[in-house]
Amino acid sequence: MKNKSKQSKQWIKIVVIVFIIFAGSLVIMKIPGWFHAVKINKSGNETLAPQFTVKSINYPNKYLSLKKYKGKVILVNFFATWCPPCRSEMPMIEKFYKTHKNEGFRVIGLSVNNSGHKSVLNFLKHFDNDYIKYPIAMANYGIEKAYGGINEIPQSFIINKQGYIAAHFTGELPPGFLNYYFKKNSK
Repeated sequence: MKNKSKQSKQWIKIVVIVFIIFAGSLVIMKIPGWFHAVKINKSGNETLAPQFTVKSINYPNKYLSLKKYKGKVILVNFFATWCPPCRSEMPMIEKFYKTHKNEGFRVIGLSVNNSGHKSVLNFLKHFDNDYIKYPIAMANYGIEKAYGGINEIPQSFIINKQGYIAAHFTGELPPGFLNYYFKKNSK
């Protein structure tokens, strides 16, 4: 009898371990940046970037729109404050922005946090106040839908000077990505 009970406990342990591995796999697939999954769409001048206007949360009197930045190369970056790859890529984005903003590079960070803009502002306070200078706003359902549905984060879109999507990347941006696409699209 004890032997049967011991075998049952072992089977339960095995089932629990398999379930944990399966559930963990689903989480990793949802946030591809955790294992650096790359999906680049080199669409060139084929797809006009969906237009939007949003109010910046870290520059309260500033409205952000692609029209305003026409003639510039723009990074539209969808992120969430709870997403490790999103948090990891922000310093690199900021550094590139500071270095190239006078050359026509712009960034619009769009938070997909459901908890609202105050949670994003609190998150930004954890960075040095002078650290994240590129404008950040809250994404809404319309913007997310227009950009193909943001089901995985981070997602980044490079918009060229003519307003077309030049590249789409899902996951944490690799080193050199911004430099390559900025140079390619700033001509």
